[in-house]
This record gives sequence, C-alpha cells and structure tokens, in this order.
Amino acid sequence: MGATLKRGRWRGAAFAAVAALAAAPVSGVGLVGLVGAAVLAGCAPTAAPAAPPRAQASAATLPAASAAPRPAGGAGPVDAGELDEDAARLTDGEIARVLARVAKARGLPVRREVRSRVLARGQILERVRAHVEREIPEGVLDHQREVLAALELIPADYDFTAGMYRLLEGRIAGFYEPEDATMYLVDDLSEAEAEETLAHELVHALQDQSFSLGRLLDFKLGDSDRLAATHALVEGEAMSAMFDVLVGSAFQVDESMLRRLVAMSTALSSVGDTPLVLQESLGAPYTDGFAFVQALRRDGGWASVDAVWRALPETTEQLLHPEKLAAREPAVAVAVPTAAALGPGFRVVFDDVMGEQALRIAFGAYAHRDAAIGAAAGWGGDRFAVVRRDDPEDPSRREFALAWRLRFDSAADAAEAGKLIERRFGKACRQRPSLGPIAWTARGSDVAIVAGPYARRGGGGGGEVSATATCAGAGKWLAEVMKGGAGGQGAGTVAGAAVGREK
Repeated sequence: MGATLKRGRWRGAAFAAVAALAAAPVSGVGLVGLVGAAVLAGCAPTAAPAAPPRAQASAATLPAASAAPRPAGGAGPVDAGELDEDAARLTDGEIARVLARVAKARGLPVRREVRSRVLARGQILERVRAHVEREIPEGVLDHQREVLAALELIPADYDFTAGMYRLLEGRIAGFYEPEDATMYLVDDLSEAEAEETLAHELVHALQDQSFSLGRLLDFKLGDSDRLAATHALVEGEAMSAMFDVLVGSAFQVDESMLRRLVAMSTALSSVGDTPLVLQESLGAPYTDGFAFVQALRRDGGWASVDAVWRALPETTEQLLHPEKLAAREPAVAVAVPTAAALGPGFRVVFDDVMGEQALRIAFGAYAHRDAAIGAAAGWGGDRFAVVRRDDPEDPSRREFALAWRLRFDSAADAAEAGKLIERRFGKACRQRPSLGPIAWTARGSDVAIVAGPYARRGGGGGGEVSATATCAGAGKWLAEVMKGGAGGQGAGTVAGAAVGREK
C-alpha cells in the first residue's frame, strides 16, 4: 500500500497475513458474549464477554510478532494530543482504492465514503473505555467477573476489567465505529499491518452501510448468546473478504491452521497472568466466524452469506453447526434460577445465557479442546444467575453466588458434559477456602451447578474474597435449582429479559 498513513510512526515487522484479530461482545461474552461483547464492545461488534454492546467497533488486532509490549494496567493516560489534521487522515484516494477492492471481493455496494482517523494507541484505548462506559450498564462487568470467578475460570482476586483492557491494549490495530461511520487506526502500524487492518475494517464499513451494524449489535441484557452469534458473523465475514483481497482467495487459508496461529499469537502477546478463557474469548469470534462464513460460501457463495444477514443466527449453536441454522433449531428456554434456599437478602442481580460457544470456551479451561467441543456440542439451552446480598453495616462488603441450569439434547449428552465437570470439580460438593462450596448434579438431560456464597470486600477490580457458606447449604440450593426445570419465570425465550436485575 505504500506509505498508507501519512506521517504516522511505522514499525517494520512483516508477517504472514494471519488475521486482523479483534476483541469482542460477549459476549461473548456467553463468555464471548460476556467477555467479548461486554468488555470489548467498544472495539469489536458485540461481549462479553468475554466479551465479552453495540458492536460497534470491530477491532482488528496485531499478530504477536509485531505487537510491542505495552505498559501494564490497561489504557493509561492518553498520548499527548491527537495527530494534526493532515497526519490524522488517510487520503481519500487511498481509502477509495482499497474500498473498491474490498467491495468487489465481498460483493457489497459502496453507498457512501468512509471517514478515517489515525490516533495514538493511548487515544484508541480511551475511546474504547468511553464506549464501554456509555454502552454497558453499571455493574454488569462486575457481575460477569463473578460468573468467571465462581466457575474457577479466572482467579478469585483477578481484576477482570483491567485484565481485558491489558489484553486488548497490545492487540488492537484499529476499529470501525458505526456511531460516526468512521474507521480508526492506530498510528504505529507497519505497512503490512495497516494493509490488513484497512481491508478488514472497510468490510465492516460496507456491512454497516448495507446492514446497519449498530442496530444489530446493540447491547441487551440477557441476550449475550445471540449477540455472540451475530458478532461472529460480522468478524468471520470480514476475515473471509480480507483474505480474498490479500491472498486472492480465503479458500487458500487452512481453517485449523488459522485457529492455531490465532491462539498462539494471542497467547504470545498476552500479559503473563491473562487467563486462558479471556484469550480464547478474544479469538473465538474470528475463528468460529471464519469457519461459519467459509461453510456458507462453499454452499452458495456470497449469496448464502447475504441470506444469513436477512435471517441472522439466533444462537451460537446455529453458528457452530450450519445445519442447525438451516433447520432453524431453537434453543430450549430455561428458567432463571432462583435463590430462596440461600436465605433472606439474596436476590438475582444478573442473568444471561452462555450458549454453546461460551460453554465450549469454559469447558476448554477444564479439559483438552477436543473434549470440550464434544461435551459442549449437545447444548440445548441454559441460563445462569448471579445472586447477591449486600451488607447493611459495611457497604464495601457483598456476598455473591452463582446458579447455572443447563439443558442438553439428550441424557447421553448431559452425561458427557457431567464427566468433564466431574473431572474438574469432583463428584461431591467441594468446599473452597475463598469461593465457598461448588456442587453440581445431573438428571436426565439436565445439569445444574451452584457455587458460593462468598464475600467480596473492597471496590475496584478484585478485592478480598472469603467463603461464607458450606456444602450443607449448597445441597439444598442445588435441589432448588434443579427443580426449576425448563420454562417458567424469565424463560419466555432464551434471550428474554432477565428478572430482578439491580445495580
């Protein structure tokens, strides 16, 4: 592309076109709905969650080979001053040339020009933070942290939000923002990185012009699995069209090799204490989405992808199994777990659906990837609830607990998932010093898990954590959750509104 970014700082480090990876809606959120969509919504459509909101910004990320270490602690102070107006724009001709190539490869019309800005990395991160604060309701990220902590997917005292920002900080190369129809690029990219990022983000611009990304990816409480599916379509299509532009055809890219390269790249560029679940949630929308879009293209070309935009997948199960999308196989509606057995003061403050993609990521922290995929493949529906009790005498202290009810396609599928859960947590209830008891049970095609209560004292990221209950109480609560069954309160649809949410 030549000197694509005028007067920008360039770092020479050529690399094979692995991917414009990016963050996500929890999502992920699910975990990708949790992590992707929620945390990284500002830089990648959708979170989760995980993800992890308005998907707005689909963030492209840098391969490890070219990602220089960044200061710890997330997005620090904004770099001094934006670049001046001349330095902060790509020329109209540069954008128009690449946009024409991308439009031809993808087969979408150019309806209007795409604005662009080049910003320092600190400024990009500040925009992401502002977007997350604007789009995600207060308390949601804290409650998502409790889901991951209770299931031992992150350490009990891990600063979840700061950890996601640290992970993103070394990876982000740019993003497209539907709110102002502008593409933002980091000013320290090499020419190869800029070429990949530009192609990837211009696909998002065309998607927005034809399909209104902001509207499709608005963050909604309790809707993470559907958002994660849409997020993966958005990113998978951008990956596929990007490879068409860069290497001639996306079908020259081996999907399994891409998955390995993405995982390795993310791991190498991660901060040392970044939990595996967060790394996996970052890459899943791109790798799962790419596989999905490639399957559609093999079946009917870009016309098949266009058809999916007119009738979006409703679950990540449909995304991971295109035959289930073709059959429009619905998820089983599962009631929001209750917490009466825990005693007075406990109430549901957050609930959502994990979905198959997030379940696969969670199981991947407990077992080998192949086993995790197999155990998650029988997913039929689920819903989890974070419950909380505030201490009236100490506002800095709160008790948390988690209940999760899953419905699988068959008793055999539930048994397979149960074996994996047993491998991690054992057969009987296990008492944990900081997180309290964790217990699970399976009956027919249903599985239920309860964890906690435990107390967290102190604001900010992690805080001091200590158990406040024993296995005796966990057994009673587990029986209550399992008795809830499918359907009932809060289960009109899997993506229905959660009940009892409070800040």
